[in-house]
Amino acid sequence: MSKKQTAGEPKERILQAAVKLFARQGYGNTGLRELSKEAGVNLAMINYFFGSKKALLKEILDIFFTGYLQVASSELSGKDELTCKIRRFIHSSIAFFTTHRDYLLVTISELPHDDPEITEYKANWGKQMVDTMGVLLDSVTADSSIKKTIPPVIFCSTLMSMMASRFLFKPVMEQVQPGQLAEISDENYADIISTIFLHGFEEKIQIGTRGRK
Repeated sequence: MSKKQTAGEPKERILQAAVKLFARQGYGNTGLRELSKEAGVNLAMINYFFGSKKALLKEILDIFFTGYLQVASSELSGKDELTCKIRRFIHSSIAFFTTHRDYLLVTISELPHDDPEITEYKANWGKQMVDTMGVLLDSVTADSSIKKTIPPVIFCSTLMSMMASRFLFKPVMEQVQPGQLAEISDENYADIISTIFLHGFEEKIQIGTRGRK
């Protein structure tokens, strides 16, 4: 094993330990000593690789948003109809959220608005996503009302919130209706979100009603 590979191993352990602890108990409630114990390294290692706990949080945000933007850039491009692009994006985003669940939880739940540095950091990533969505909406010429009534910032934040709800509320909803969520696959969930987002809640209710008859 090379020196580079050897050095990279504890760095990855620190990162994964941070993702796990931040997602489960919060950034503010996770101390560096606890983090070093979880990662199996000493405190000096954390400082050597990342410099601070805040730098670790930024690293987690970078990994999540880089992947999410790659999904958006890939699935929202091309000459397909707008609805096809959005459905494709929703399916791929939910698949990405599933494989990066803890990264999603940290990104969504860690909103230290009293820390301007982190707020600005997340906002810079958000601007890139909004710009990507803006290009999508600007490409729509058949229905100009979409561009007028749905600002990209609303389009982007609303869709992400809908997609992320399965992962954010899962522990609670599993107790509200035990077994209900387990019966809904990621594919089915993506279909549900796509239909509600594109066609509205009433149509989804009608579809569900017809399916039960």
